[in-house]
Amino acid sequence: MPDSLIIPLIQSFHTHTFAFFLTAIASVVVVGISKSGFGAGLGTLSLPLMASQVSVGEALAILLPLLIAIDLVGLQRFIRNANWRILKLVIPPAMIGMGLGVIFFKSITPKTLSFSIGIFTLLFLVQNLAMSHFDARDAKPYPWLGRFMGMTTGFTSFVAHIGGPPITLFMLREKLLPMVYTSTLGVFFTVINFGKIAPYAYLDLLNFQQLATSVLLLPCVPIGVYLGFYLAKRISMKWYYRTVRFFLLIAGVKLVIDGLI
Repeated sequence: MPDSLIIPLIQSFHTHTFAFFLTAIASVVVVGISKSGFGAGLGTLSLPLMASQVSVGEALAILLPLLIAIDLVGLQRFIRNANWRILKLVIPPAMIGMGLGVIFFKSITPKTLSFSIGIFTLLFLVQNLAMSHFDARDAKPYPWLGRFMGMTTGFTSFVAHIGGPPITLFMLREKLLPMVYTSTLGVFFTVINFGKIAPYAYLDLLNFQQLATSVLLLPCVPIGVYLGFYLAKRISMKWYYRTVRFFLLIAGVKLVIDGLI
């Protein structure tokens, strides 16, 4: 490998502290598990973990290539098992949400965003738990909810990589098999994350130094992804969705606390 490629990696390694790499590795593994097996809850922890050691903007930029790498690792399996009816419903409004994210990116404080998403998540989680006691055949599809959650996900994913809770709250209503659920979210977030590249570059969030840091963390991607797939295959549908709701609860509470502190 030419020195021109090695030197940025060495510089990036020496630029960051040991504590950064510990939290960054945990962040990447956590988001890999979340995106390949357990939907949304765990994924909300990834940005705060990394942002505890660097700025939020730098954390966003470092995570984006890794999120795309995680998407690509499982993409073939995702495409094969995804529910395309749902994807056609939620992707167009998600693009609108991302456009709103570009407009409002610099005017929304992280605390306000975290608190709002946290309250939003907890309220809809309560509603979902109440609805789960009814027979699945009695559940109504509510396309408007899918469009609204899609747009909300596009916005929150763009400004803070916190897209999981809104779309998961809609997906829980669909009562899909775990692999279909996981694959649908996988395809959805692949589209979302690739869509962030140009706007992030426009907002000067991306640079070569941060890309070098992403490359250093790249080996952690398959660990999280395959661990998520392993767990998802070995848990019953009932406990799978209980686990998703549990992590959503943890994520909602954490986001509210982050917004208040």
